[in-house]
This record gives sequence, structure tokens and C-alpha cells, in this order.
Amino acid sequence: MKRQTQKKTESPIALRPASREEAGLFYSELDEAKDEALGTVGHLRLDFGSGGKEFWSTWWPHNGNQLNTPEFKESLQEFVDALRETGPLKNLAAMGAYCRKQGGLITEDGRSYGYIAETEHYRYCLRCTPYQGEYNGYLYIYDLRQQAMAQQNRPIGWAAFANGEQREYHDPKTYLAAIRQELPYRNVTGFRYETLTDDPQVRKAVDDIILDFAGEENPRRACNYGLTEAGKQALRDAADPGLPHTYAWFVLTDCNTPEEQIHRDLTLEEAIQTYLDSDRPEKRLGVTKDGIATVDLARSLDGEQRFFQDHERLESFRDDPEIAAAVERLHQELEQTTPQQGMTMGGI
Repeated sequence: MKRQTQKKTESPIALRPASREEAGLFYSELDEAKDEALGTVGHLRLDFGSGGKEFWSTWWPHNGNQLNTPEFKESLQEFVDALRETGPLKNLAAMGAYCRKQGGLITEDGRSYGYIAETEHYRYCLRCTPYQGEYNGYLYIYDLRQQAMAQQNRPIGWAAFANGEQREYHDPKTYLAAIRQELPYRNVTGFRYETLTDDPQVRKAVDDIILDFAGEENPRRACNYGLTEAGKQALRDAADPGLPHTYAWFVLTDCNTPEEQIHRDLTLEEAIQTYLDSDRPEKRLGVTKDGIATVDLARSLDGEQRFFQDHERLESFRDDPEIAAAVERLHQELEQTTPQQGMTMGGI
């Protein structure tokens, strides 16, 4: 174990609390193939000593230590120095205060917290356990370039035949063409397939082919197939109050009818005016944040005004001061034009 001295740094580090779904990033991956795909450089075990004010660390390499380059060592040193200066690695008391303020619980026992930060090439995952007598931190670092390479090499899908032949597909067009071509002869060739990618567009396209072969239409849209990893990260970023955000307001009228119309990419002022000017029996006003997260905030049906409260439950919106201010303004603007007895509160 090595006791480290602290260097001054001027580089601020933007940590965000992790979700429970990300808890696996804060522990060692026993499957070597998965560890390689994750691009794990290694992990650092941290301890503040018996008095809570020292700083001891032990480095554990992963993937044969081959990703532990001079570039990485410099990045790691800057990261640790920054968190020791003003963040949760300053001392045990500072870690405890940081965790209580920021949240980010990742364990069922309520003793460990997780925080994630990204630089251009690395993802840092810091697990904090702010209690005396335990190792107080584990810092896992992942090389984003290695992850991108692993993702590129990952097959889109897989197919097998009765004669024992197996095929891997890395190109979506080739994979979809193979399904389309082989499906009519599956009873003869024993054609079987499995879609391995999480890409919603590809998964939907596969279902489109299968249902079309059966003479049916696919009722599901691409958004019903979940998000890609990039989409999941974008959703997490939308919930981060420390990042800049964009807001595209919209007004939707006659939802789920042949007369449905949507007015997109409005400012809040434009959305309010469009909503007030509309004489449609059913209309909604909402917002899309960062192009990834959407919520309805108000609805009028046959003159009865209703304000939704879903923004208070959705992570992308509940801690956003701009959304809170917009909701307050909507109440002021719309309540002035709607009889009080017609207003209700609730969710979708």
C-alpha cells in the first residue's frame, strides 16, 4: 500500500451520482472476456487511515496491465488530485459529507455510494464507503476507446443451420437480408437466428420481417424496443443538473385521432400562446429535454384544464429548476384563462 502526497490541480471534475443499474461498474468483473470488452484499465483501492485524514492507495491492474499507459497515468493522477483537493477524496469526513449531500447509493445495505465521471478517453467510477474501519474507496477506470472497439467487433446477430453451419453478422443490412432470404426455407434448412445487438432499429426491423412473413404488421415503434447504450447515457445526462440542457416545447392536439397535430420545437412562450389560441377539444402542452426525454405538463379536454405531475417523478425533470419555473408559469398563465372548478391535478 502506498501513501500519496497531494498535488495542486486546477482541473474541476464533474461527478454524477450513479444509478443502481450501474452498480456493476464499481466492482471487479470476473469474466475476463467481459473485462476486456469493458476496457478496464484497473482499479485503485483507497483508505484514509486510522485517523481519517491520511491517503493510502493500492493499484490493481486489469487486462494484463496493457492499458496502463503513460497517458493514462497522467489522467489518473489529475483525477485523484482534483478529488483530493475539493472532492470526496479529501478525507473521511469530506467523503461522508459529500455522499450525504449528493446521494448515489448503489448497495442494498446503504453503506456504499457510486459516482461517475468521464474524460475524453476514460470513464472513472468511484465507489465510496465513508465509514471508519473499512476500505473507504474503490476507483475503477475504463478506457472508452477500448469499449468502442469492442462494440464495433461485437456481432449484430447469429444464425445456424441443420447441417451445423453457423454464421456471425457484423453488418445490420447483411443480417436482415439473411433473415429475409432464409426465413421461407427454415423448415428445410433448419434456419435459426438470434439478434445480439441492443440497437432498437435493428431489433424492430427483425420483428418487421417476421411479422410481415406471417402477414401481419408490427404495431410497435422503435422507441418501444428500448435505448441503445448511447441513448441510456443521454438519458442519464439529461438528469444531471450540472450539465447544460436544451428544451423543445410542443403542443399536441387531438391526440390519437385522425386529426392529431403536433407543433414542435417551440419556445415556452410560443407553446403557451399556441396552446391558448387552439380551439381544439383536446390539447396538450409538454417539453422534450435534450432530444431524449419527453413529458406532458398540461392538458385541456372539453374545456377542463388538467396539470400533470409526472415531471416530479421522472429523473430527467424532477430536479431541473428550469422545468420547475416553467410549471409555475404554466399554472399562472393557464389558470387565468380557465374556470377554477374545471382544474384537476394528477398523472397521465
